[in-house]
Amino acid sequence: MMDHHSHPSPMMKTVMGIISRCTLLIYALIALLLIVIAFLTFFDAVYLILHLFSEPDLISGIMDVLHVLLLTIIVVEVLETVIGYLRTSRIMVRPILIAGLTAMVRKVLILTAEDIQASEMIWIIGMIAVLTLAIYVAGKSELENTAR
Repeated sequence: MMDHHSHPSPMMKTVMGIISRCTLLIYALIALLLIVIAFLTFFDAVYLILHLFSEPDLISGIMDVLHVLLLTIIVVEVLETVIGYLRTSRIMVRPILIAGLTAMVRKVLILTAEDIQASEMIWIIGMIAVLTLAIYVAGKSELENTAR
């Protein structure tokens, strides 16, 4: 007896094709929005650098620039994930992990000693360590897969 799930009907193939094209369209639109956001955050960083010396507190101004640049890196890494999906129809893990690591570093830079408790800092350091290890493992796995 033939299993009806092994061979989708022509109508089901058509529906699956439409859904697949819609998914690709949504990812393409997300990529366009991320490109716009990346440029906006980058130009915001340039603006902040150009006005850095008019800031009353230079260190605070530098920290603002650094925060915006790290946000730009996060957006670019997420964009890289979307572009990777459009290329391969598979989600790439490494850019997501890099975006997560960048976000954690950004969080550490935003926090000041008064704002954070020791237990929270230990959790943040732990997450940074785990993300770093995961990036290393994912990179090693990617190298092994490309060598095959």
